[in-house]
Amino acid sequence: DGPWTGAALVAHRVTDRREQRHQAVRALARAGLAARGLTYLIIASIAAQIVLGGTTQSADQHGALEDVASRPFGRLLLIAMAVGFAAYALWRWSVATVGGIGAGAESGAKEWAQRLGALAMGFVYAGLCISTIFVVTGRPTSSTTQQQQSATARLLALPFGRVLVFAIGAGIVVGGCIVVWRALTRRFEKNLATEKMGSRMRPWAISFGIAGNGAGGVVLALVGIFLIQAAAANNAGASKGLDQTLRTVAHAPFGRVLLLIVTAGLVAYGLYSFVEMRYRRV
Repeated sequence: DGPWTGAALVAHRVTDRREQRHQAVRALARAGLAARGLTYLIIASIAAQIVLGGTTQSADQHGALEDVASRPFGRLLLIAMAVGFAAYALWRWSVATVGGIGAGAESGAKEWAQRLGALAMGFVYAGLCISTIFVVTGRPTSSTTQQQQSATARLLALPFGRVLVFAIGAGIVVGGCIVVWRALTRRFEKNLATEKMGSRMRPWAISFGIAGNGAGGVVLALVGIFLIQAAAANNAGASKGLDQTLRTVAHAPFGRVLLLIVTAGLVAYGLYSFVEMRYRRV
């Protein structure tokens, strides 16, 4: 009969299938993180041009896609990015479905919050995938600010719409503060296989994580504040996406210095995405 009989054979097959699924999820995560990293590095380059006063291009995901499209072999790169965004969405949806690393070890409320966050992020990157396909095919797309103002206007038109927009804005502010707190307390480290990093790589990876996640949290909180202002004024035009948020920072007192700091944070987040691509626990 040989060594593989009965329960042992079944267990071996189950383990083998589980490993195959794990490898597939790991591949999705790495492809998606690579696309995310490239996108934020391009957004940072556009933000740097805003600091220098030399561009009207949107400093957001839409602007990044247009920038890539204008390059030699840009459409081929956009196709690769679309695949990466789709992979990222599928990865986050898999986490929403079955949980991520350590699923079951967290409290019930915390685990469900993480799953809902992964579900929402999956939809964000699915939307990015669709936008990328539109750019590849030459169809018109809108900036994050235009999309957000349109969505805000629809919400404000609802009964109790101002209360709803205020609540969403407040939630985004809280979410941004949590992201900053997680960056400063280095909570993101638990997602990294730091034991596989060399002695030179680890300090850089941690620095990128702190600066990148911290900058992202600050920008997210600002987006939430503008939503609250839109609710208070009952004016969808007061809400701002990533691009207009960065431009508002640029026009504030010491705005160029502040935007330069945020730009450095966006670069760090792009580089941190590549660190995650290599060392993320999946």
